[in-house]
Amino acid sequence: MLKGREKTIIHLDMDAYFASVEQRDHPIYQGRPVLVCHTDSVDGVFGVVAAASYEARPFGVKSGMSVFEAKKLCPKGIYLMGDYNKYLHNTKELVKICESFTDQVEVFSIDEMWLDVTETKNRFKEDAGRIAYRLQTEVKRKLGLSSSIGVGPNKLVAKMAGEFHKPGGITVIRPSDLPQILAPLPVKKLFGVGRKMKKHLDLIGVATIGDLAEVPEEYLKKRFGVVGLWLKQAAKGLGDGVLASGRGSTSLMVKSFGHSSALGSGEADIDKLCQILLGLCEGVTRRMRRGKYLGRTVTLRLRLARSFGFTRGHTLSGVSDMIETIYPVARALLLKEQPVLVEYPATLIGVSVSNLLFAEKQLSIFDLFDDRFVRLTTAVDNVKDKYGDRLITRAALLDWRRRYHGVEPSRLHKP
Repeated sequence: MLKGREKTIIHLDMDAYFASVEQRDHPIYQGRPVLVCHTDSVDGVFGVVAAASYEARPFGVKSGMSVFEAKKLCPKGIYLMGDYNKYLHNTKELVKICESFTDQVEVFSIDEMWLDVTETKNRFKEDAGRIAYRLQTEVKRKLGLSSSIGVGPNKLVAKMAGEFHKPGGITVIRPSDLPQILAPLPVKKLFGVGRKMKKHLDLIGVATIGDLAEVPEEYLKKRFGVVGLWLKQAAKGLGDGVLASGRGSTSLMVKSFGHSSALGSGEADIDKLCQILLGLCEGVTRRMRRGKYLGRTVTLRLRLARSFGFTRGHTLSGVSDMIETIYPVARALLLKEQPVLVEYPATLIGVSVSNLLFAEKQLSIFDLFDDRFVRLTTAVDNVKDKYGDRLITRAALLDWRRRYHGVEPSRLHKP
């Protein structure tokens, strides 16, 4: 391959995204430890940290940590509930900026994306590092936000390059730098090596990416299957992943729709839990219809006795945005856990719908077996859009509305 035709991929990662947006919008927060949380109340200790500003990280706080742990480590931090519509709006603007550089943009999550700038570089005879600098500068100018950028010959290397100098850095790894530049890094730094895989690699004496690159391919294949072969290639800095790109990539940012409800000291009454679940499913499916999304996978989430939690899921044979389809599936998942609930009352219940399909038409193509449901749902949605969600309430939910309120933790997913 001619040098000028080498593929050039940029990985753009926003720095402490949610927290940075809040610091930008509220100058009083700048320079202070800000923690954006998934929680029903920032005054309590339940929920998880969605993003921690760089000022909060020296205290040991990081995303994914429970609010309870975070408040022990950083009691004087500024704890905020996330405004996900605002973050999504910023991401849409970010995608527009990226698409001004290339039409090959893959949105990986709400704060990460890849750009294939091969043609941009060749057409304008511009160095990849210069393109990255112009992109970073444009993001800062238009959004007032910091980003870290990695440049490489493929998606994997570009993403790893972006981790070298955070926050606000730009790192370029050229094909001639491989695999030497990756070899000394701890194997956990390799994209795709999580905690479980690291434990397996520890057992066979693999400490660095270079160690992994030296393990015979046949051994890795026998021990880990096709994953082992992928790891071998990744350790050498090789990858041929194609960007899932194109205009309208913002639809990829919505990974699921979910609602949850905290239940105080706990609830074991299965009838009451089903009532609460019905209310949560109503909220989820309404948001799906408003966003013109259909979903295939229903997931139930339970936290028991404030000590442990788990999820259960079921995938439909078709796609739906109707409560008449989603709720029975969620309810069946809940009923299977009834014996556990007797011993451990639920302190939180949640439901989400994922495996989404964006549809231009509003109503489900899976649920048109009875047009009466469609017409009724459309009419109710129209009334609620005009006069508010509380004007019309299902009779089965009147008591639930008085006792509980659902929490919308997030409509977006970050690995």
